[in-house]
Amino acid sequence: MSEETTKPEAEATPAATESQTSAETPAPTPKIDLATVVSKVEMCDNWVTGALNKLLGLVGDHPWENWIAVANKYIGMFLPALIAVSGVLAWLLCLILMIKEKAPFTMVLASFGILLATAFSMHLAPKALALARSFVEKGEAEAVRPELLHILKVLLGLGGIITAIYLLLQFDSSTVVPAIEYAIVAVLAIIVCSRPAIAGMKEGYPTNGVEEAITILLLPVRVVLSLLSLLIGIATVAAFVYGFVLLFKEGLISFTTFAGAAVVPFLLPFFTYLIFLLVMFILDFYRALVSIPRKLDELKK
Repeated sequence: MSEETTKPEAEATPAATESQTSAETPAPTPKIDLATVVSKVEMCDNWVTGALNKLLGLVGDHPWENWIAVANKYIGMFLPALIAVSGVLAWLLCLILMIKEKAPFTMVLASFGILLATAFSMHLAPKALALARSFVEKGEAEAVRPELLHILKVLLGLGGIITAIYLLLQFDSSTVVPAIEYAIVAVLAIIVCSRPAIAGMKEGYPTNGVEEAITILLLPVRVVLSLLSLLIGIATVAAFVYGFVLLFKEGLISFTTFAGAAVVPFLLPFFTYLIFLLVMFILDFYRALVSIPRKLDELKK
C-alpha cells in the first residue's frame, strides 16, 4: 500500500522540478535592432524638419525681392507729391500764424524758406533714398553661413511669433504693443534669412573671422537700409495724417508736423548714408589692419 502511494509522488517529482526550473529561468530578452531605431529617429527628425520648413515657408517662400522693388518704385513716384502737399500746408499754416501773431515782415518773408526747402526735398528725396539703398542693392553681397541663417530664422522667427502669441494670450492691454513688436521682428527675420539678397547678403562662407563678425554686426543696419524707403514712406504718411489730427486739436502750431513730413524724407536718408559711409570707412580701415599679418605671411611664402 505504501509503495503504491509513494510511486506517484516519485513520478510527479521530475515534472514539478521541470516546472519550477522553467519558472525560475528568465524569458529571453528581445534583441534591439539598431537599424530600426536609427530609421525611427530619422523619420521623426524628417517630420519635425518638414513641419518647421512649412511653417517658415508660409512667410519666407514668397518673391519678397520683387515686392519690395515694386513698393520702392511707387514710393519714389508718389512721395514727391506728398512732400509737396505737406510743404504747402506747412507754409500756409505758418503764414496764417505769423499774420495772426503780427510777426515782423522779415519773418513772414522767411516763411517762404519752407517752400524752398520743400522744392529741394521733392527733387532730392527719391535720390537720397536710392543713395542709401545702394549700399545693399549695388554693393558686393556679404557671405553668411547658411547654417547661421537657418538658426536665426528658427530662433528669431518662430521664437518671436511664439513670444508674441504668449503675450497676446495674457489678455493685458500693456502686452499688445510688445507682442506686435515681437511679431514684426519675427516676420522680418524670417524674410531676411529666407531671402538674404534683400539685405545685400548671400549664403556662403566668409574668408575669415573678422569679415564674418563685421557682417553679423552690420546685419540689422543692412536690413534697415534695405527697407528704408518703406519706412520713410510709412512715416511720411503717418506724419501727414497726424498733422491733420494735430490741426484740429492744437491749431496752427501743427505746421511743424507738416514741415517735418516735407523735409525729413530727404534729410533722414541722406544723413543715414553719411553715417553708414563713415562706419564702413572705419570698418574697412580695421579690416586692412587685421589683414596685414596674413599678407606678410603670404609674402614670406
